Amino acid sequence: MSSPAVLSSGPELETQLMARFRDRAEPRVFDALYRVAAPAFLAWARARGVHEPEELLQDTFVNIYRYAKSFRDEAAMSFRNWSHGIAINLLRRAALRKARKPTLQLEEQVCEPCDPKRGPDEQLVREQEAEELRAAWLIVLALYREAAAGLGERDRAALDAVEVRGLSYAQAAAELGVGLSNLKMILFRARVRIRDHIQMRLHAMPALRCAG
Repeated sequence: MSSPAVLSSGPELETQLMARFRDRAEPRVFDALYRVAAPAFLAWARARGVHEPEELLQDTFVNIYRYAKSFRDEAAMSFRNWSHGIAINLLRRAALRKARKPTLQLEEQVCEPCDPKRGPDEQLVREQEAEELRAAWLIVLALYREAAAGLGERDRAALDAVEVRGLSYAQAAAELGVGLSNLKMILFRARVRIRDHIQMRLHAMPALRCAG
């Protein structure tokens, strides 16, 4: 009689869950991975002095979801090393954007002022660009509404509480009767589904695909 299987824990369990999600794309496995990995990730981020570790956690898991196929489960620490690498890259990009902002502002200040008397051709081009941008936003908003309509009732209620009514995560969690970490996962998955739906529909539009 074979001995019972010993369940992995810690980094090894995270790596096993990530490998399974990469291979099967099961939402419940991703949920389990988030629950298992989040505490250690937040502790690591706080130890590095990250200003908003919860936001970094969400952004990192968005990228983990997007790039799951690139994960390699070569050792017990594979997931932690990989996810920490993603987080470090996000922090670096944010720091670079912050460092470039004053330079860009200075460049804008030293540029020659725009001529307030634009020619009729330039004015027409600007008006056409503004109209095209408005039309593009209307398309995106319509697709967002379409994607949101396909979500579950709890997902829509969570998005409405946080993104429409401006409640804090704690207030929204109390209103919906769920835990704070559960609410964050609900919002994360809802946003990913909306994003994926919009991308899929936009890619199916020849005119927009050519324009991009």
